[in-house]
Amino acid sequence: MSAASASVTYQIDNGGLEAFNVTIDGTSINGALAGGISIQETAETPGGPTMPSSYVTVCTDIEGTLYLGQSYEYNTPVTPFNGQSGVNPKWGDGNNDGSAAMAIQNAAYLFYTYGKPTSAGIGGNTEQMAALQLAVWEALYDTTASGSVTGTRFTVTGGDATAIAQANNWVSGMDGNYGLTGYLLYPTQGSGVNADGEPPQELLIAKPVPEAPTTIAGVLLLLPFAASTFRILRKKHAV
Repeated sequence: MSAASASVTYQIDNGGLEAFNVTIDGTSINGALAGGISIQETAETPGGPTMPSSYVTVCTDIEGTLYLGQSYEYNTPVTPFNGQSGVNPKWGDGNNDGSAAMAIQNAAYLFYTYGKPTSAGIGGNTEQMAALQLAVWEALYDTTASGSVTGTRFTVTGGDATAIAQANNWVSGMDGNYGLTGYLLYPTQGSGVNADGEPPQELLIAKPVPEAPTTIAGVLLLLPFAASTFRILRKKHAV
């Protein structure tokens, strides 16, 4: 099998989640789950890079859907995130001014710095994972072209006050100039795989130093990206 047709399948599980009320682009979502998402490899076809067998990560794109206990297949090899702008909704403060490039840099910096990822993914208790999740969302949707996180697309209106305060503290003073690299991992399935009709999220794999081109086993960051999130983490039905 060629590398172009290689794939990896992950089952989605609860890695430590809390519920929050949030808004994105004026739309309110109650009971959005934020925190750690555990992914477990269930299958991998030959021909692509070696992927991590298990990992704890966080969710990013607010308009994507993943179900706990369900498996999703992703294409390998992966695509560099440099030059990308996200999928539904786009990264950045929404002004089409180059803020997307700054936004993904801020999100990656948060994960490396406060998630303290190892080969097993992020650590910390559920509250710390929730704070990281909220900070990543805020960075992705409220980063301006200057790199500061001062936009107004994403807000948290209710939930764990300590986690919310921690997330706000982490995004303060960011500038988007971190020079991090990473890769997008796209799902092979479309919207038909989910009961709510929304497509699965993509995964972002980011790492601070280069690795061998055929191996991503030492991955330091996995963030789900794509089209329709807060419905994502229910066992049998969307939020």
